[in-house]
Amino acid sequence: MNNYHTYLLLLSTVFCTAFFFQANAQLFFSKKAVLKYHKITLDTSKNTITLNFDLQGPANRYYVTRLYYSSNNARSFKGPLQAVNGDVGDSIRVGNNKSIAWSFVKDNPYFSGKNVIFKIESTEIPKQAKGGPRHALKSLLLPGWGDYKVRDGYHYEWIPTAAFTLLGTGVFFRFWADHLYEGYDLSDPNSETAHQRLFQTAQSYNILSQVLLGASAIVWLGDVLGVYLKGRKNLKKYFPKREEEAKKTAWLLPAEIVPSIARFSGGFQLNILWRF
Repeated sequence: MNNYHTYLLLLSTVFCTAFFFQANAQLFFSKKAVLKYHKITLDTSKNTITLNFDLQGPANRYYVTRLYYSSNNARSFKGPLQAVNGDVGDSIRVGNNKSIAWSFVKDNPYFSGKNVIFKIESTEIPKQAKGGPRHALKSLLLPGWGDYKVRDGYHYEWIPTAAFTLLGTGVFFRFWADHLYEGYDLSDPNSETAHQRLFQTAQSYNILSQVLLGASAIVWLGDVLGVYLKGRKNLKKYFPKREEEAKKTAWLLPAEIVPSIARFSGGFQLNILWRF
């Protein structure tokens, strides 16, 4: 009975840990983008101000980058500025040696540059995964692989980590249990108590290996099912099935068109006669 409670507690701990990591994976693994300014250059011949900077952060993200300026000691900012080019606008990726060139005369012909403070804002564009249920095959090959295609998160490393950790630990305890069973069969017991204790230890390791292997299978197959269901949901959300137009059926009757010319005073009249 004690062993049963121990295994039940272990299994509950595994699942609670898995759900905890799933809920907090983005917090643990995510890293915010950081702007690192380098220099500001004024080109009087072109009336442009160029800002050089680095946008540091996760490589698989996209950002909306906007440029603002203030002339009142950052109490308020004007913008986003429109007469800009370079690494500004939508879908900007992280990287070094980025630049934004502002043609200040076009935005503000009266711009003097006194007490000016610039601000670059980079807002992450939320990921929008639109993958379908076929990506469940990827999770069948490698747990967590399909999640990247159907879910909006970026980090699902915990899924293969949990599945393979449980699998490896379960295999280890299974081999160790077989080793103890073999020792039990081959050894000459010094005492009945010691011999029985060896058998009970082997049996405990065997049960523990079954629990761990079962938990690994649940994590793996659960991920496959989750990816499949999320993919089905994505299909309904992003690619709704077009309803087929009702087919109209018309009965065609054979007809023969016979022109008929009727004369009347002052002219002619052309009539079309339908003969069925």
